[in-house]
Amino acid sequence: MFKREITATLMFAILLLMATGTDAFSQRGRGMDRMGGMEQVCPSIPNLTDEQSQQITQLRTAHLKEMQSLRDQIDVNRAQYRQLMRGDRADMNAINANIDERSAIRTQMEKKQAAHHQSIRGLLTEEQRVWFDAAPRGPMGRGAGMRAAPGRGEMRQAAPRGGRGGGAPGVMPNRPGSRRGF
Repeated sequence: MFKREITATLMFAILLLMATGTDAFSQRGRGMDRMGGMEQVCPSIPNLTDEQSQQITQLRTAHLKEMQSLRDQIDVNRAQYRQLMRGDRADMNAINANIDERSAIRTQMEKKQAAHHQSIRGLLTEEQRVWFDAAPRGPMGRGAGMRAAPGRGEMRQAAPRGGRGGGAPGVMPNRPGSRRGF
């Protein structure tokens, strides 16, 4: 009986450690890579003057406001998409139009990101531009993300799990057996 209690306690401790570790890795902040690493790059540009720093801050603030508006549009679009997909009779024309609209918003976001990047480059000296262009972007450098994890095979990009209970990847806690995206 004593051996059984120890085994049960050890199993519980192992499960607790696994659950805690999984939860810690899943708690990535929402805005971590929004600017492509810009918030880490700009303050450390060599020989940045106060005027350049102020101009970059103003550009970044305006850009963030524009991008937040577009992200809000995408959120509304996704909600409409989910509603269209769950209807009794799916209207494929409406679903395709919704997908096209979301793609157009994403294209607009990417163009604004490129314009913002170039406007910051325009404020820099030649030496600063060389450094700025060579600096890594994103949380894993140059935007590799999880697509290029060396030695780990192909991994798909996981969706953020915040606010969904932090259950197993892809499983909704309140709907037994349901999978995200299906």
